[in-house]
Amino acid sequence: MNHKPLKPGEEVTQAALSADASLGFIGHVETPWKTLADCPKRADPDGPVSLVVVDPPWDRALLGVGDFAWIELYLWFHEARRDLLVIAPGHAEGLRGVFSVRSPVRPNPIAVTTVRLLGIEGNTLRVAGLEALDGTPLLDIKPGRCPVL
Repeated sequence: MNHKPLKPGEEVTQAALSADASLGFIGHVETPWKTLADCPKRADPDGPVSLVVVDPPWDRALLGVGDFAWIELYLWFHEARRDLLVIAPGHAEGLRGVFSVRSPVRPNPIAVTTVRLLGIEGNTLRVAGLEALDGTPLLDIKPGRCPVL
């Protein structure tokens, strides 16, 4: 994987992560953003429509999801660096440890994002407010803040 050059003061590790957990992808997202540079940092909840495609047999687990106006998506940011310890975030001066920022650059690049559910057609959810690269793997879906009344 090609990484951007480090900024002054940033630190990486060569330590390997233990492999005592197993995650499986249940689908993927389809967004307008084809490169990391295109992805918004905070997507507009009224922004472009994106799709969340849930693979069989997991699509059966979508029963009842349509009762919610907002859902949480758990994504695997597969293009993110996993070796940075200290970074120089673009939104703040100075250095920060990766656990003190919401950057996708972290040991386990699990992203949690809340999106507005626009509709469901079969195994595909139409959502707004998604900030992820096209093709990002989907780990899980949970109900959002409040159900539709």
